[in-house]
Amino acid sequence: MKLSAWRGAASLSMKKLAIVLGIVLALILLVSYNVWRANEEPVTSPPTLVELGRQQLHEQLEKAQAREAAIEKEDWDSIPLLRQLVASHQHRIEQLSDNSQAGEIVAHDKDAIARIEKRIAELTAAAAARPATPEAAAPQDEPGALKPQGPPATGKGPAAAR
Repeated sequence: MKLSAWRGAASLSMKKLAIVLGIVLALILLVSYNVWRANEEPVTSPPTLVELGRQQLHEQLEKAQAREAAIEKEDWDSIPLLRQLVASHQHRIEQLSDNSQAGEIVAHDKDAIARIEKRIAELTAAAAARPATPEAAAPQDEPGALKPQGPPATGKGPAAAR
């Protein structure tokens, strides 16, 4: 009888073990399927208004940085134009001061102001270091500037009479 009781207990333990292994295998398959599906079909939700606003501000910042870089290249040697650039940065900082999402733009503007003011100081120091001679005080012809040619030829006058 002992042998048959042991066989009964063993068969009961084997049944419990088979059930537990089946449940563990089912859980592993379920987790594997969910991970595979998440990689194949990501769940997306429409962006919220805050996210849309943040995206728009970031796009505006990128466009402004590109436009300002071109303007700075053109105006890099002109103190009055650089001062206008500083004023435009300060104006934008004032406009965005109430917007908590515009921190990136405000930080960019503050960096730009610091960089431009440094350049203005360099130009001012360079202008002060140049000797004040009458030739330096006279306006120089800028390359690309149009020079007056005199009155246009109309067919009248002493040259036309010859």
